[in-house]
Amino acid sequence: MSEFNFEMVSLPRVQLDQILIQMQQAERYCRKARPASRHPDMEELMAELTEFYSGASGYAGATLRNCIQQIETYLPLK
Repeated sequence: MSEFNFEMVSLPRVQLDQILIQMQQAERYCRKARPASRHPDMEELMAELTEFYSGASGYAGATLRNCIQQIETYLPLK
């Protein structure tokens, strides 16, 4: 799966904390998400996009991509 071949990587604590906060927020959005109505009312139209499965999924996907990129910057080059 991974082309990296080493045991440990050093990551600054502040960076690790930032990654964890982002991932925890994405997990909260996914846990609380709900399906969107076929015929939304005004309240639903004005709601945050992350309240619905599609928005929460998009947020989580973007967050994972960002976290992966942040972690990969600390991996040594081959």
